[in-house]
Amino acid sequence: MGIFSNLLSAGGLLFNSAPDYSYGLIKQTGADKLLGDGRWDDFDRLVMGLGSEDLTRLLDGVCLGSTYANMINKYLLEGKSEVREIVAGAHNLYLAWERRGGNWGHTLSGEQVDGFTLHLQKAHDNFSYRFSTPVLEAESFARLIRVYMGFSDAEAAQSSFENASYLRPNHLLAHLNYFKVTTPKWLGDVNTMQAYVDQVEDVNLRKLLMLMLLVELYSDFDTEDTVTAKTNFTKEYSSLVEGGLLNDYDFNGDSLIVIYTKNYLSCLYRILGLSKKEAELNKQLIGRRTNYPWAYFGWK
Repeated sequence: MGIFSNLLSAGGLLFNSAPDYSYGLIKQTGADKLLGDGRWDDFDRLVMGLGSEDLTRLLDGVCLGSTYANMINKYLLEGKSEVREIVAGAHNLYLAWERRGGNWGHTLSGEQVDGFTLHLQKAHDNFSYRFSTPVLEAESFARLIRVYMGFSDAEAAQSSFENASYLRPNHLLAHLNYFKVTTPKWLGDVNTMQAYVDQVEDVNLRKLLMLMLLVELYSDFDTEDTVTAKTNFTKEYSSLVEGGLLNDYDFNGDSLIVIYTKNYLSCLYRILGLSKKEAELNKQLIGRRTNYPWAYFGWK
């Protein structure tokens, strides 16, 4: 089994400094300045005005990591609002998985389990707030999927995915998080994972999920022996690999689905030893490098 830490979030390698999980949105909107200046009401108004994808970006940007942790903690102590609930939920969910670390379940210490469970429950309570807009509701359901995955509750995770999809049919984070639920390393198996990918109607989203499936399948081999892993992977899943390489990917714009698709395709190139194709695509990933799938294998 290769290196695998069971954590999915936007992140970054190839950043000049601390990774910007919002991919520029924090600076673009001035969210960092609003938080730094203590303009809490203005920050709330900003968040309430965001569309679904931008909300995902902003929450990842301010809640995942330590860059804005002090600002967020102060913001959360200064009052109550529905924006605070979803921000607190995103931050608690990040802390839960950080406390858990990348170990397999049977190797976790009591302290890791306690910290994981505590922050998962806090995140659950935050996301269970009755949000007033479909955008906030969908985001809360999308993130609840990972809460229930942490609690090993496949049924609740599926319900959260269905709720998020009902509100926003192509909600990217909901689909990414539920994909993890279906994997053999968590609460599913190969057939469940494949069936989930196949039923996605949006073409570009399905192509991304297929790339994720390929990376997931590869990770089940002994990836420390890359030559043997590549040989076995391409032999067992030749038709799927061929399909992943031949797909016509839409790389127009700078949406999250484009960013993730580029990263997973580049990772597939790395897996297959297609270094020239990987190098060419990586030129488009400066400041747009997601943490995963690369961290699955300890790759830079």
